[in-house]
Amino acid sequence: MSRALLTIGSNTFAKTNIDKAKRMLTFLFPDIIFSEPILSEPDDDRYSYLFRNILAVVDTDLPPEEVINKIKQTERAVGRTPRDKYVGKMVIDIDLVKYGNTILRPKDYEREYVQHLLATMDLPEEEVTTTQPDTLETDAETLIVTDTDADTDVQFDQEALDLSDYNDLEADETEA
Repeated sequence: MSRALLTIGSNTFAKTNIDKAKRMLTFLFPDIIFSEPILSEPDDDRYSYLFRNILAVVDTDLPPEEVINKIKQTERAVGRTPRDKYVGKMVIDIDLVKYGNTILRPKDYEREYVQHLLATMDLPEEEVTTTQPDTLETDAETLIVTDTDADTDVQFDQEALDLSDYNDLEADETEA
């Protein structure tokens, strides 16, 4: 088992889109833990609206590339398109920032809101597992994905995220 840290943000219908992403991620990772939301200023001039951000932590047996695949599928299912960031909106952005002991996106990990939210989360102790030296670190270095690459190259895997099952889940929640 490895612990994965995800950042989730939106500046367009942020509460609604983050709530959708949370439901989908909970469907994929039933034991996922979410932080409380926090607002942050955009760090890029192309964005003019505040971002709503949360963190998510999940212990998983999936390798990092499969976690990334699942979160990119979730972004698309929530409504993210490759064009969005070029017009200054971010419907949803989910990034794998840390996997196990390896920080995959150091700039994101060091952001003030990430460190603040991490400090507020009551996380269970991480399971300790042994891995072969340098394998995870080497694999993780090849996983750093830019938003541009992720938007254009990820194929939607119907088996990995069966939206009909998700829609049934969402309908059940609505009826309750």
